[in-house]
Amino acid sequence: MSVPYHRLPRVDANWRWWRPLVAIAVFLGFYVASQVVIGLTYIVIVGAQRGEQGLQDFLDGLTSGALDPTDPLTLSISLVSLVVLLPAIMLSARLARLGPYGLLSSVRTRIRWGWMAWCLLPVLVLAAITFTLQSQGYFAFDGGLHFDTAQLGQSTVTLETLTITIVMVVVLVPFQGAAEEYVFRGFLLQTIGSWIPWRRVGLVVAVVVSTVVFALLHVPNGYNVWGILDVGSFGLVAAIIVVRTGGLEATILQHALNNVMIFVLQAPGWSKVDISGEDAQGNWQGFVVTLATSLLYWGMIELLARWRHLDRRFAGAEAPRFHGAVPAWAGGRGQLRSGGTGWAVAPGRDEGVAGSGTLTAGASEAQAVAVENPEDVGRRP
Repeated sequence: MSVPYHRLPRVDANWRWWRPLVAIAVFLGFYVASQVVIGLTYIVIVGAQRGEQGLQDFLDGLTSGALDPTDPLTLSISLVSLVVLLPAIMLSARLARLGPYGLLSSVRTRIRWGWMAWCLLPVLVLAAITFTLQSQGYFAFDGGLHFDTAQLGQSTVTLETLTITIVMVVVLVPFQGAAEEYVFRGFLLQTIGSWIPWRRVGLVVAVVVSTVVFALLHVPNGYNVWGILDVGSFGLVAAIIVVRTGGLEATILQHALNNVMIFVLQAPGWSKVDISGEDAQGNWQGFVVTLATSLLYWGMIELLARWRHLDRRFAGAEAPRFHGAVPAWAGGRGQLRSGGTGWAVAPGRDEGVAGSGTLTAGASEAQAVAVENPEDVGRRP
């Protein structure tokens, strides 16, 4: 028996359909409160250091371009506001009792650091391809490699601003990418997949819903149709990779790379790199490139997973569903131990009624002991 990633919450006997709703309520409450705290903190600091006009310029910057990589201050508040999603979703899942702390990470209920390290290989290949495509025309090679200022124009930011922006992007963006993966390809995908009783139908619906929600929530960023398709294609392939590998490790790296590359290449603010023009909100070329590179990354991850014999599913079984209190022999979260127990000590059930404590004629001695001494179930010698 084994359980795929999108059904992982149902391994726990304490899972109920309403628990994800509790997690969503806690998550939204935490997020709203954090945004208020972060916003007020920035307003107080900026107002104290820059005065009334500086504060107004800051607020105008947030309205016109919150993700403008040429403005470290407005970019920082936008990134911090997204980074807090990571502890928010993990804390919410924990408080709602959806399983152990690492349930959203992988089928091993933790980050598989060894597998994540191997995923750096295809990420480096993807980085080289992405950098070549996105920086085409940025450099000249006459007598040596240097910026083609005749083509690009001079930088519109100072070296100090550029340095601050790049350091901030490298430090914060990986956590921002991880936060979005945990929310959309982790919590949302597992929630939808667990709600639907049919595994294959649940898988398709979970992938589609998580992709659509991920794309639609980027609409406020000003993306046009091509931009939304760009984001959607990225989210779709990422969801497939998560299901195929049984965890978020590969897509966290991919998401971090994608966003770091975008912000770093745009950070100098070159006059011909227009981050406010129509093409910046999406075009068909960008959509094709994103789809092609995402599919290429998926292919490399698949080959690597087969080569490494990656454990893609939880080695156990889904807990049976009970009406009312969970029997003591069910073991609850004990089923999330590596390998699971396979419910070997569950008492026999007459007439196929789930939760019946009546032993059948074929019940084993171990099962009888489990019923008489439920506190001993799951203990290790």
